[in-house]
Amino acid sequence: MQQPIATALVGVIVAISIIVAFLSRKYTKSTAEFYVAGRGISAIQNALALSGDYMSAASFLGVAGLVWAYGYDGIWYAAGFFGGWLVLLLFLASPIRRFGAYTIADFVAGRFHSRPLRITAMIGTLLVSLFYIVPQMVGAGELLGLLLGWEYVFAVAIAGTLITVYVVLGGMRATTYNQIIQCILLWTAMFVVMTLALGKFNFNYSNLLSTVKEYTVPGRWLDFKNSFALIFGLVLGTAGLPHILIRFYTNPSGRSARWTAVWTLFIIGTFYMMTPVVGLAARSLLGNSPPTTNLVLPMLAQYVGGEWMMGVVIAGAFAAILSTVAGLVIASTGAIAHDLFTMLVPGASDKRQVLVAKLTSIGVGIIAILTGLVFRGYNVAFLVGLAFAIAASTFFPVLMMGVWWKGTTEKGALAGMIVGMVGSAVMIVTSLLKLQSLMNPSIITVPAAFITIWAVSKIDGKTPHDTMEFMHKVHMPEKVHERDNG
Repeated sequence: MQQPIATALVGVIVAISIIVAFLSRKYTKSTAEFYVAGRGISAIQNALALSGDYMSAASFLGVAGLVWAYGYDGIWYAAGFFGGWLVLLLFLASPIRRFGAYTIADFVAGRFHSRPLRITAMIGTLLVSLFYIVPQMVGAGELLGLLLGWEYVFAVAIAGTLITVYVVLGGMRATTYNQIIQCILLWTAMFVVMTLALGKFNFNYSNLLSTVKEYTVPGRWLDFKNSFALIFGLVLGTAGLPHILIRFYTNPSGRSARWTAVWTLFIIGTFYMMTPVVGLAARSLLGNSPPTTNLVLPMLAQYVGGEWMMGVVIAGAFAAILSTVAGLVIASTGAIAHDLFTMLVPGASDKRQVLVAKLTSIGVGIIAILTGLVFRGYNVAFLVGLAFAIAASTFFPVLMMGVWWKGTTEKGALAGMIVGMVGSAVMIVTSLLKLQSLMNPSIITVPAAFITIWAVSKIDGKTPHDTMEFMHKVHMPEKVHERDNG
């Protein structure tokens, strides 16, 4: 063991996660419990869990690493990750919860009564989740390699196995409680590292900036076109992430979902204010010594706080990976075991659905391990940005139009989802192959999806028969619902 204290702290995190999952296993007997924790999670609990889910390896390791490498340009990631929550709060959180479902495919299929839409949403969920899982596994491999000297392949396999075990054991409830614990650890670790780092500059931010002047101007990495594309994709992608959106279904009401978004804004807002400070401090104190952007934060923690602090940060980063991948596994499992299985086997019992969900979780865990091996060496924040692009293009337009425009038709929604999903995937692949220079395709594919939905819906003109009932359900406050039902 190269870092015994850090190893012990990671061991504690793993032990707590497994214990919580074991104690929560009795809550996985029904689909409502396995997927949405019985819809009994309070606003503040869900905000902490959402923050733990959202502050992934990309946020905890990747943003600080990109700021260290590129300075100002890396800050766009922090701004984009935060900005999306304003869109969620204002437009989607409350209506989606009021509708009540388990998955995003449930929502679009229920809104438009369409099997093709359910299948397309299922494929989109799997695609987004896959792109999001990859960077978490990359981060896990590099962290455990730094901590224990393990080979990358072995480290990724161990991380994927641990995540799969606690999802299968405890479902959404165990995932929620673990994410709450992990959120507190992540936020605290970032705060302590930032405080210790600023102490090296007499707690004067201006003193820090004066040592890294060349990194405080834009253009070192991204030109204007790619900067705008990145922020656009990150903001709208947040409002289309399946594993984030399904967490609003765990709230007991639309009002509670809205307050969850408010509390989450505060938690992640303060977190993302700290990441650029840490990245710039690492540039000043560490210079070019970190071997990869993903290891900047652990190395800075060791520099300012010794092995104990490095241990806390590595434990926090590993907690971020466990937390986020668990949420993604739940979302992917829902797409296959709930959306697909219940369509192929209508009327299947809760017990049978939960069994299929657990088996599917194991399969998703294996896929997560394999994909993590393929993308070794990529920056985790960069990879997550690609997942946001697909989410922004596939789900955000259809959710916004479905919730806010009563003229949306089934054919329009389906055409828009296909254009967004296929278009973003093709542009990402061509970008990775260096065939075009636009890093994030959202500024093209999101407007294309919106225009497609509008145009095809106008041509089609066949809105669902219960459109007005849907609009009343998702937009009327709970008190109005109670009065109408009373």
